[in-house]
Amino acid sequence: MDILRYVDDLEDIVETSSTIPLTGKIMVEKEEILEILENLRRDLPLELTEATQIRKDKDLIIKDAHQEGEKIIQGAKAQADQLVEEDELVRKANEMAQEIMDNANEESAQIRLGARDYADELLEKTQVQLSEVIKLLNENRQELK
Repeated sequence: MDILRYVDDLEDIVETSSTIPLTGKIMVEKEEILEILENLRRDLPLELTEATQIRKDKDLIIKDAHQEGEKIIQGAKAQADQLVEEDELVRKANEMAQEIMDNANEESAQIRLGARDYADELLEKTQVQLSEVIKLLNENRQELK
């Protein structure tokens, strides 16, 4: 992750810079700091884009799971309608249709839950990474002050 490398570079500059006696302040090369900050500005949107893409993927996964569940349910209903045609098969058709619909609903719910958990896990990891970067940036800014 380049962003953490830039933060490390800033920290190295702060650690190795000359101090101004009796003030607790340091002297740093302006151009060196500005170059690192420009690199941070350039690379930070990439991290945000990745987080946004993960969020979009989560929605797509959930949508696909819902559509798949609907297809399964529609298939179950169509199969049940065909079985109803004969009198003896009506009872069996109703039982099978209910079982298929229950299985389809359960499978659909499991797919949706799995997709949500997966997307949430990805978002949480990204959030933790971004939080660490922000924390490091804030610490380094405080040290620069």
